[in-house]
Amino acid sequence: MNQDLYPTPDRAAARPAPAAALTARPRPAAARLALALLLALALLPLGRAQAPAGDVDAVLERITEAARALEDAAFLLTGRLVNPDGTTVTLEIDIQVVPPQSLASAYIVQPDALADNVIVLDGNAVYNYTFLTNQVMIFDADDPDALGGLLPMSEDGASANIDFDLGRIFEGYEASIAEVFDGPHGETYRLRFTNVDPDATILDVEAEVPSADWLPRKLVFMQADGHVLAELNAEQLETNVGLDPEQVRELPDDAEVIDNRR
Repeated sequence: MNQDLYPTPDRAAARPAPAAALTARPRPAAARLALALLLALALLPLGRAQAPAGDVDAVLERITEAARALEDAAFLLTGRLVNPDGTTVTLEIDIQVVPPQSLASAYIVQPDALADNVIVLDGNAVYNYTFLTNQVMIFDADDPDALGGLLPMSEDGASANIDFDLGRIFEGYEASIAEVFDGPHGETYRLRFTNVDPDATILDVEAEVPSADWLPRKLVFMQADGHVLAELNAEQLETNVGLDPEQVRELPDDAEVIDNRR
């Protein structure tokens, strides 16, 4: 099933070879946070189902069912990261995922400081390609030092964990339906996940999910004071299109490989 929700040019043209790098700029701290948020690929569960209005458990159950049924997906992750001083970092990251193989790749277009870098999550390994050095660093998926320690540690100890189940991702949060409204894609649920730990960096997360297809379109991460840490959007979404796993894994052949696996 091909669900091209946002008409755009050919996806292959939008994912240029890493050789087409932009001019390097200093890497801001917020750009590193972008990688941490990116690795929550699980934040975009995909599928079709119906759930009773007002029943958050039923909504989460349908999302879980859809996540388990997903064969592959490709989308453009867009949005912004917001620093405490109000400055923002723009995100544009081309993502491909093959959940049954625990496989995903992320080609970074923006932020500019990370442009043309590629991250591949492949089972128990993380491959981080840096354009400026033409190197591929390989880490164990459960290595807290992978990507500078940015990979979020999951409950089972695997930090680079591909999971599209909102309920499982926010298992330590209280889930509720904040609002049901008529959005661009019809009836839309705004789900709120509230962290039970008041001292956590991310206290609340909101997800907008149209009931027509249960494809979340927007995620907003907030701190306790209401400060927005990040807004993420899924655009140009295509699902179950038969992605070639070898192409998802592909990295430059001439890159130096540094294996940091234990």
